[in-house]
Amino acid sequence: MIIGIDANKATAKNRTGIENFVFELILNLLKIDAQNTYYLFAANDLPDQIIKHKNVVQIKSKFSRPWNKIVLPLLLRQNKPDVYLQPLDGIPMFAPEKTIGVIHDLAYKYFPEAYSGLENRRQNGVLSNVNAKAKKIICVSESTKTDVLDFYPESKSKIKVIHLGYDPEVFHSIEKPKDVLKTDGPYILFAGRLEERKNVKRLVEAFLKVKAESNIPQKLVLAGSPGYNYSKIYQAIVSDRKYINEIIMPGHISHAQMPDLIAKADFVVFPTLYEGFGLPVLEAMACGAAVVAAKSSSLPEVAGEAAVYVNPLDVDDIAEGINYLIQHPETKKHYQGLALERAKDFSWEKTAKEFLNELESL
Repeated sequence: MIIGIDANKATAKNRTGIENFVFELILNLLKIDAQNTYYLFAANDLPDQIIKHKNVVQIKSKFSRPWNKIVLPLLLRQNKPDVYLQPLDGIPMFAPEKTIGVIHDLAYKYFPEAYSGLENRRQNGVLSNVNAKAKKIICVSESTKTDVLDFYPESKSKIKVIHLGYDPEVFHSIEKPKDVLKTDGPYILFAGRLEERKNVKRLVEAFLKVKAESNIPQKLVLAGSPGYNYSKIYQAIVSDRKYINEIIMPGHISHAQMPDLIAKADFVVFPTLYEGFGLPVLEAMACGAAVVAAKSSSLPEVAGEAAVYVNPLDVDDIAEGINYLIQHPETKKHYQGLALERAKDFSWEKTAKEFLNELESL
C-alpha cells in the first residue's frame, strides 16, 4: 500500500509544536512500518532521519507557495497514494477518497480576539474542509473531539482520538543540566510562543504580583518567539521598572536545548487559555519538572493529577499557584515524581501505531 503524507512541516530547521508533531509522527511510522511505501510531499529536503528509510519516496516541488492550495494538489494529481494523511490544514484537491484529516484545536472559536481576522477566517475554512472531506478525523485529545462535535455533530462516527507523545531520548531527567541561559539564580519557565492565546500577559502580571508581595528570588524566563499581540505582553513587562530585569526573554530555544532549560528551572508554568493537547506540558513532565498549568481545555487530560491547576483568566489565582510551589519545596518534589510517572503514559511510538492502524483500516 502507498501511504501519502503532507510532510512539508517536517523540513523546518527550528521545529516548534506542529512541525515537531509532523516530524515525529512520520519518523515513528517509518520505525514501525517497513511494509508500506510512503510518499512524503515536501517542498524542501526532508531530514536524514526520515529520508534514509528505504520505503520513503520524497515527492518534491521547486515551488513552495501556495503550498496547500496549488503546489500540493498538483503533486497529488501526479503521484496518487492509496491512502492519504493530512496532518494539519485543509485536505487539498486531488487527495484520494481514503483520506485522514487531523484537527489539533479550535482555539480560534473560543478566543477569536487572540487571532487576526484573516487567521480566524482561514481556520474556520480548514475546519469546515476537514469535516466535509475527510474519511476519518483524528483529534489529538478528547477535549478537541468535544469541541469539534459542538460545531459538527454529524462527524461523530468518523472521529478518533489519538494522543501525542514525546521523545524520551531528548526529554528525560538530567542530573547536571547545562546552563543554557548563562545566568545566575533560580528561575521559573514558560516555553511557547509569546502571544495572547498563550496567556503570557496574565502570567507576567501574576509573576510581578508574587515578586512584589513575597520578594521571591526566582526570575521568569519566557522562552519563545513573539506572536500575535506581543506588544501587550511587552507593555506588561516594562510596566514595572523595578522588576524589568527579573524577566528574561531568550527567544526561540532549540529542541535539543529545551530539556536542559526545563531541568534547570524550579518549575514550569503553562497558564495558556486553550490547548488542543499541550506538548510543552508533557515534555516538561518527561523531564521531571513540576508544572503549574491552566485548568482548561486539554491540559487536565494530559497532566492528570501531576500538575497544580490554576484559573487562566484570574491573575491572582495564577500568582497563588506560582507562590504555592515556591513556598512548599516538598510539595514541588512530590509533583516532580508524579510528572515522571504520568509522562510514561505517552510516546510517539504509541501515537504512530494508532495512526497506522487507522490508515490501514481505510
